[in-house]
Amino acid sequence: MKLEQPSSNIPKVETKEQEENKSEKKYIKEGVDFVFEQNPELAQIGTKEQYSEYLDTIFPDSKVKDIVYHASPNKFSEFKDPSSSGLSHVWFSQKPLLGQRGENIYQVLINIKNPLDEYNSEDYLKELRNYETPINPEWINNYHITGELPKYKYDGTIRSSRVDDGNSITVRSPKQIHVLGSKSDVENFKKYLSKI
Repeated sequence: MKLEQPSSNIPKVETKEQEENKSEKKYIKEGVDFVFEQNPELAQIGTKEQYSEYLDTIFPDSKVKDIVYHASPNKFSEFKDPSSSGLSHVWFSQKPLLGQRGENIYQVLINIKNPLDEYNSEDYLKELRNYETPINPEWINNYHITGELPKYKYDGTIRSSRVDDGNSITVRSPKQIHVLGSKSDVENFKKYLSKI
C-alpha cells in the first residue's frame, strides 16, 4: 500500500512555545554581526540586540539609518576633516568592500539630514555640479574677518556606487560620523546599558 505525501496546502500548526520564541526574537540591525566580529569586546558588554537598540539612539534624525563602511589602507581612531586633504567629503559604501580600498574597514553611522539623493532628485546631475559650490560665495573674502566657513545646500550625497551594486554615500564633516567599536562608542554603549 502506497502512502500519500501530506498536502502542502495544509497549514502548519505551531506549538505555543514556537509562537512565543518567534515573538521574543528581537531585531538586529544589518551589519551588527560584522561590528561584533571586528570588535569582540562589545559582546562582553551587551548583546547584539541591545547594541542594535543603542545604535537607534545615535543620529535619530539622519536620513541614513543603516550601518555604512569606509575602507582605508590606514589605521586611525577618528576621521579627519576632508578639507584638510583638499577633499570636499568622506566616502562610504553600503557594503564592506574588503580589500578594494584598503584592508582596514570602518563601520559607522552617519548623520545626513539634507542629502543630494540621486534617486529622489529631478535635476541630480545639475545639482551634483552645484554640490561643491557654497551657497555663500562671499565667505572666501570674509573668512579672514568673520571666520565664517562655507555653507552648502546639501550635507551629503546618496548615489549609485561605481565599485559595487550598492550605494555610495558621502558626508562633509567628521562631526557627521560615529565610528562603531571606537573607544567613545564602547563607552556610550556602556552608558546606554546602565540606563535601561
